[in-house]
Amino acid sequence: IGPTGSGKTLLVKTLAQLVDAPLVIADATCLTQAGYVGEDVESILYKLYVESGHDVERTQQGIVYIDEIDKIRKSGANVSISRDVSGE
Repeated sequence: IGPTGSGKTLLVKTLAQLVDAPLVIADATCLTQAGYVGEDVESILYKLYVESGHDVERTQQGIVYIDEIDKIRKSGANVSISRDVSGE
């Protein structure tokens, strides 16, 4: 964790290139519980699977970077969460 513009994302991208690992960057402000509007853990892992060329072993070696996590901490409460269209 560091201040905005300190190069955290660039560091992770560079690390992923150096170790030849698939990388997915998820925005923490969009993360929600499953069934709600926004991204959940399963959708992030699916993106990693796609990024790894649908190779399960490569996916297991991948990196998930959760960006903007400090913004969640600062806001404290949940950002307006609403149910998805299916009502689940």
